[in-house]
Amino acid sequence: MTNLLQILVSGATVGSILALVALGYNLVFSTTRIVNFAQGTMIVIAGFVAYAMTRQGVPVWLAFLLTVAASAVVGAIIELVAIRPLGRFDPATNVAWILTTFSVGLIAIDLISITIDAKPHPLPALIGSMFGWRRSLVANVPIEATDVVIVVTAIALMVGIEMLQNRTMAGRAFRAVAQDRQTASLMGINTTRLVAATFAMAGALAAVGAILLAPKLFVKIDNGELLGVQAFIAAVIGGLGSTRGAVVGGFALAFTSAIVKTASASGSRYEPLVIFALFLTVLVVRPTGLFGTPYVEKV
Repeated sequence: MTNLLQILVSGATVGSILALVALGYNLVFSTTRIVNFAQGTMIVIAGFVAYAMTRQGVPVWLAFLLTVAASAVVGAIIELVAIRPLGRFDPATNVAWILTTFSVGLIAIDLISITIDAKPHPLPALIGSMFGWRRSLVANVPIEATDVVIVVTAIALMVGIEMLQNRTMAGRAFRAVAQDRQTASLMGINTTRLVAATFAMAGALAAVGAILLAPKLFVKIDNGELLGVQAFIAAVIGGLGSTRGAVVGGFALAFTSAIVKTASASGSRYEPLVIFALFLTVLVVRPTGLFGTPYVEKV
């Protein structure tokens, strides 16, 4: 009973964090067919910005709102620096965006190290209690209010983004740019502004994930590499460009990891092997991911 509950709690919380980061990957990819390899770095930037604010006495809730806004600006700057100078290009044939997004991420990490520091730091939880409830111990497994907030936030954001993409004019514009950027521009859509908005939204999502995760994992420089890689795998498993795929992929990865770690005392040694085996299996059976759709270029 204890092991099962531990798997459920760990899988749900870690899966929700991975889902939030994977949503950023998929949001950008669904509009531009580009994978933003600086997405993990934006988690680090957001975490350290929030820490710097709370260190100056800013309340954690205000720091959260300001960090989300600042991270959205950082996302737009990444698009301005790493993508826009490439001009109009086909992401399938011109893959310079891989180098530019990755390089911008490395530069941003160095800037954080210089301007703030590179040490791990704690961050207060956004919600200490829910209707007076703070923490419960069920079968020796702690369940905290923070865990519930993380899971609910990930699911709520998935639903919100799905509704934005499928039921609003902005969502139609996103899909139009993804299908044919030149034609969308001729139809009066400001594609440059729309792509920048997509990167800004991805940055805001990274901030939400970073601040929710910080009370459990601290604010650390290596969070970007750790979560960035795992969330990318989750996004590919779920299907790049799919909102619900990001969430399903995040939970699939987290529950697989939790099961492997709980099944054996040495399970952590085999966790990377099992994760990549799952990754390769999904790609072999369904190359576009569980919810992904093949990209068809019409001639």
